[in-house]
Amino acid sequence: MYEKYLELKKINKNALYLFKSGKFYIFLDEDAITINKYTTLKLINHSKEVLKCGFPDNALDKYLSIFENINLNVKLADEIYLGKSDLERYLDKISKLNINELKPIESLNILSKLKDLL
Repeated sequence: MYEKYLELKKINKNALYLFKSGKFYIFLDEDAITINKYTTLKLINHSKEVLKCGFPDNALDKYLSIFENINLNVKLADEIYLGKSDLERYLDKISKLNINELKPIESLNILSKLKDLL
């Protein structure tokens, strides 16, 4: 996993990469340190040299929303390796929404984000 992290950081050093690890999503190394500055996620050792922080996989949507609200450029590493574009990932997210529960401002935000991705 750490090797994938290093590969991705070479491609885009400004993105924060989120990895699926069992029933958790985790950030590694410098990304974990950055996330820790903005959230209450606890830093722990992934190995002797590498730190990590994370959350249970059932909280993914909650945390992605938090990261988006504070303008953090978080990418799901597994989706990158599956070849999904940002637009495809966002469309997947939209397809899971209950449009009857959306507030008008949320709808406008979705349209704005879609426009940016096109």
